Amino acid sequence: MKIMKKYLLLASALAVMVGCADDNYVGDNGPTSIEDGSNAINFGLSLQRTTRADIMGPAAADILGNNFYVMGTKGTEAATSPTPTKVFDNYLVHYYDNTASTTPSNTANWEYVGIYQDPEFPATPTVPNYPKLSSITGAQTIKYWDYSTDQYDFFAFSTGKKTPVVSTSPTDAQVGVTSMNFGESLKDGGVAYTFTIPSEEALKEVYITDITEVLKANYGKEVSLKFKNLGSKIRIALYETVPGYSVSDIKFYSTDAADVPTDLASATKGTEATLISTSSIPTSGTIAVSFPHVGVNHSPEATSPNTSKEDYNKAAVNVTAGSTSVTSHGFGTLNYTGKENAEAAGDYYLGRSLTTATFAGSSAAQYYTTVFPVSSSYALTLRVDYTLTATDGSGETIKVYGAKASVPATYTVWRPNYAYTYIFKISDATNGWTTTAATTENKGLYPITFDAVVAEATDITKEQTTITTVSTPSITTYQQNHDNTKNEYSKATAKDIYVQVMNTAVSPATLITGLTATNSLVYELSDANATEAKVLDALTMRTTAVSTDNVTGRNGLVLTKGTVDNTVTSIVNGVDDQPITHINNGTSTPTAITSGMVGKIAISGLTAGKSYAYVYIPTASTVETPRYEFVPTTAGSPISSSSTASSETYYPLDKSDITGGAELSAAEAPATGFLYFTKTSNGTGTTTYSYISPIGKTSIPKGCIKVAVSELGAGVAGNTNASTDTFYFDKYITNNGAYAVKVIKVVD
Repeated sequence: MKIMKKYLLLASALAVMVGCADDNYVGDNGPTSIEDGSNAINFGLSLQRTTRADIMGPAAADILGNNFYVMGTKGTEAATSPTPTKVFDNYLVHYYDNTASTTPSNTANWEYVGIYQDPEFPATPTVPNYPKLSSITGAQTIKYWDYSTDQYDFFAFSTGKKTPVVSTSPTDAQVGVTSMNFGESLKDGGVAYTFTIPSEEALKEVYITDITEVLKANYGKEVSLKFKNLGSKIRIALYETVPGYSVSDIKFYSTDAADVPTDLASATKGTEATLISTSSIPTSGTIAVSFPHVGVNHSPEATSPNTSKEDYNKAAVNVTAGSTSVTSHGFGTLNYTGKENAEAAGDYYLGRSLTTATFAGSSAAQYYTTVFPVSSSYALTLRVDYTLTATDGSGETIKVYGAKASVPATYTVWRPNYAYTYIFKISDATNGWTTTAATTENKGLYPITFDAVVAEATDITKEQTTITTVSTPSITTYQQNHDNTKNEYSKATAKDIYVQVMNTAVSPATLITGLTATNSLVYELSDANATEAKVLDALTMRTTAVSTDNVTGRNGLVLTKGTVDNTVTSIVNGVDDQPITHINNGTSTPTAITSGMVGKIAISGLTAGKSYAYVYIPTASTVETPRYEFVPTTAGSPISSSSTASSETYYPLDKSDITGGAELSAAEAPATGFLYFTKTSNGTGTTTYSYISPIGKTSIPKGCIKVAVSELGAGVAGNTNASTDTFYFDKYITNNGAYAVKVIKVVD
C-alpha cells in the first residue's frame, strides 16, 4: 500500500515584518492531488527593516537568535476564535546552517523534528537550553497536512539573542516567557502569551507575529510567518527657519518647569534630547500579547453579522510597567551642523531646513531609540532653552528660556514595530522668555515658533505625521502619508489635514475641546513664504474691520478665509489605515472624539504652491482701535509707503491743526485717539513740528503738542503729492483679541 504523507515543513525565508501589511497567506492554487509531492507545509519567514527591504536567510536567522516558538492549529474557524485543534503546540524551531533538504521537515535550514524542550534530554542535533513551553512529552515530531480540515492558523515569537526563561524575574540577559494559548483562550482578545522584559535593551530582541491563516486551497505551499519587533522606535530632530539668526546651545528640560523666569533659569536641563510625559514611560515591564478580533465573524469577508475588523488576526499588546519607569525620556545628543553666514565659526548650529534637520542620537541606529510600546498615553512635551545668534556678523545673541510644545495624546500611542520621528521647527514665533529676572512682563519672543513632526516611518504608505507649534496654545496638524522631507503637506496625497489644539498654559497641557466656526479658522495667504509672525502682525494690525471674513494686514499680507469642519468625530486615517476615533488620555477607557475636538481642512480646497494659516482664537474681540502711522514725504513728491498698493488711502493733518493743539503742561502716557508732536522754535519766529510715534513709549514729555485724531482729513489717494503744510498718516486697526497661528505650506 502506498503511504501518502503531507509534510509540514519549516522553510527559512525568515522575516521580521513591520506590521502594517496584510498577513494572510497569499498563494495561487493548492495541489490538485494529495499524492502531489509538493504537499509539505512550509514556514516562510522574513525580516523587514523600516526601509521595507527584506532580510533573508542566515542574516534573518541571526536576528532571531536562530530560534522561535510556533503555535499552529487546524479545523473550522469559529465565530470569535481561530481553529481549535493543536498541531504545533509551542514547538521550538531551530536554524541549522547548511542542512536544507536533508530531512523531509527541513527545506531551508529550519528544523523542528527531534528537538527536545527539556535540557535534561538533549536532542540531536542539539539546541540551546530553551525552556519547555509545550505540553508534549519527548521529542518534537513531524507534522502533515490534514485535507479533511478547512484551514490552519499559525503565530509565533522569538526572544532573539536573549535567552527565554519561564520566570517573572529574568536577568538582563533573559526574557521571561509563557506558553502560547490557542482556540477559545483567544476569544474576545484574551491573552495569548506574556513576556517579562527587564530593560529596553532586552526589548530590542523580542519579535512576534500576527496570526497567519492558510486555507485549504493553499495547503502544500509555504506558510508565511511575518515577524515584527515588539519595541517602538523613537527619534527626535530639530531645525530652524529664523530669518537673520542661527540657533545653537539647546538645553532640554526633564520636567515641565513653572512659567516664571527665575525657575526657568535654575531648572535642571541637559544636552540630551528629551520628551516629558506626566505618565510613567516604562523601561521594564510585562507585555501581554492578545488578538482582539479573531474568528470568522471578524474576517474581511464577514457579512452576517457584519462585524469585520481591520485588525482581524493582528496582535495587540498591553504593557504593565515594571520596577523601572521614567516621566521623561532621553534620545541622545544633537548632531549639530556648521555656520551659515557671518556668525562665529563652529559646528554647533541647528540645520536650517526640514531636509537637513539635526537629529539626536547615533547615525548607526538611524537615530532611533527603542522604547516600550504604550497602548494609552498622555501628551508629550518638549521644553528647551536655546540661543539665537545673528548671521550678519554683529555677534548679537538672544537667549530664550522655557520654549514649549505639546503633542496631543491622540498621536503619542507608541505601537510595536513602528518608528516615530518627532521633528521640532524653531521659526519666528515662540512662547519662551528672553529674561531670567523676576518680572511679570509677557513671555514670548515676537517672533519664534516650533513645529513638532511625528513621522511613523515603518511603512511609507501608512505614515503618521503630526506638526505641533510651540506656542500658547500649541497647534498640532496631521495628514496621513505626510512626507516629512517636504515643508509641509502634499496635495498629491489627496489626504485631508486634521487639527488639534493644546492649552500649554497649564501643566500638564490639556486638549481644547471647543473648536467652532468662530474660533477655528483657515486662511489662504497672499505670500507663500509668509511666516507665523507675519500672519500674527496682519491679524492684529489690519486695514480691514475685525468683523470681515478676509483680512488685509498693515504689512500688505492678505488672508482669504477658507473652510474648517470642526464637527468631525474621527481622523482619517491612523496607523494601519484605521480611522482614529478615540483620544487616549492615560486611562483604561479612551475618550471618543466628539464635535469640537478636531478640525478638518479638506485638501481638495487647497492649492499646491500656496501657503495657508490655521488660526485658533483663544479670546475673540470686536473692539477695534484705530492706529495712525506717520508717512515721511517731501514737497512735490508722491507719498511714500511700505505698501505697494497704489490705491492706498492716506489721512492728512494740516499744520494749522497742530498749531491749535493742546500743549502738555505735564508728561502723560500716550492716549488712544490722539497724535503727538514736538515743537521747536529757532528764535527768529520759525516754528517746526515733528511727529512722535507712541509705539514703545510709556510717556510723552511736557511741552509736546496733543492733537485729536478727529482733526485728520477725509483721506487722499496714494499718488497725491505732498504739501509742506500737511502731515500724512497710514491708518490701520488693532484689536485686543488673541491669536495662535500655524502656517501650512502645500506642495505637489
